[in-house]
Amino acid sequence: MRLAVWSPRPPSASGIADYVAESLPHLARRADVRLVSEAAADTDADLDVYHIGNSAAHAYVYEAALRKPGVVFLHDWSLHHLVLGQTVERGDVAAYLREMRRAHGEAGTFVARQVARGLGGEMLPALFPLNDRVLENSLGVVGLTGYVASAAARMLPGRPVLHLPHHLSLPLEPLPSAAEARRALGLPQGAMVLSAPGLATAAKRLDVAIRAVAAVRRRHPSVRLVVAGDVDGRLPLQAWAREAGIRDALLVTGRLALPDFVRHLCAADVVVALRFPSHGEMSGALVRALGVGRPALVTAGTAAADEFPEGVVVPIDPGPREEAELVAVLEALLDSPALRDGLSRAARDHVRRHHDLAATVDRLMDFLEGVLAGKDRALLARAAERAREGSLLAQALEEVRWAARDLGLPGAPAGVAAALQDLLGPAR
Repeated sequence: MRLAVWSPRPPSASGIADYVAESLPHLARRADVRLVSEAAADTDADLDVYHIGNSAAHAYVYEAALRKPGVVFLHDWSLHHLVLGQTVERGDVAAYLREMRRAHGEAGTFVARQVARGLGGEMLPALFPLNDRVLENSLGVVGLTGYVASAAARMLPGRPVLHLPHHLSLPLEPLPSAAEARRALGLPQGAMVLSAPGLATAAKRLDVAIRAVAAVRRRHPSVRLVVAGDVDGRLPLQAWAREAGIRDALLVTGRLALPDFVRHLCAADVVVALRFPSHGEMSGALVRALGVGRPALVTAGTAAADEFPEGVVVPIDPGPREEAELVAVLEALLDSPALRDGLSRAARDHVRRHHDLAATVDRLMDFLEGVLAGKDRALLARAAERAREGSLLAQALEEVRWAARDLGLPGAPAGVAAALQDLLGPAR
């Protein structure tokens, strides 16, 4: 099988680039693989695999997936920020309004007008995923969480959908002990280290984490918070730390090479991996943290919390008592090495058993071979439900889709295009 894998490549700011780079050597054992890391003409591959995330780095992948049906590898359920970047941020508000109407009916139109004015905050984009167009054009869908896979299956009944656990990849073997990692990184041996791994954004709840650290340090003065990664320039981390009185207890590393990133996970006593609102994503940093055997705190009710069995991660409710709950959980963990050790063993054992890199790639290849076997039949079915862009039939189909969304349906029922064509006549 000839595969075209569409994705940015390292050192792209998108963590998806690392995910794909780690999987390519394993894919190449069963397929002829070409990585497409920039905008390109359509490939001559047997099957195109589009790795799409909710950022501008994946805009060219998104556009390619709309041109040529393939397998959509959805790393985030919501693609709202990607679509915003392609429309509103380029001055085309009308295109954004059309996309929101198409995907989410009248509610989408109302919300779109608020978001386009800059009034939506982070919550509204997370609630309106804007992924319908690229999913409808797909031959199959891969999701890294059960949430994404089940949501895609509901939207696309009968379409091949795979839930593929996010693989574990660790560049250090054997892993260093906590003491060895701290020596290599220059971290104090006697401190209690909390690590917040990956790019620091507003969704990571670091303002809450900083205030919680300030409270915990009253009983555990050796606590340090390490932001192991780069920081969104709009995030006032230092100001938050100054206001909380913990400037000397906050370390921000900046972007790290992957081996040093893993060393920071190994050096940590507890990993803080909160994320709210969530866009349905699975964090590669979280999977690595669990894989090295570190207790990890995640946001309750998100895909990161629901993906793992009870006892593998520690959920923190994002509601009004989030900070108090975070303080209580951190103090319990720091007070009890036995509790930390139990969580560490459960995390490491589960991820090593269910997230093995070679095993997940084999599952993916089996799925892709199945999609390829049904590709011709699927393309015929897609063609029967499509219309020439700008035609009267296309406009009528859009109206039906909008009406279906307003009724709470996933989309227009099969056969609608043919029925409309009969009503409109062959020339329309």
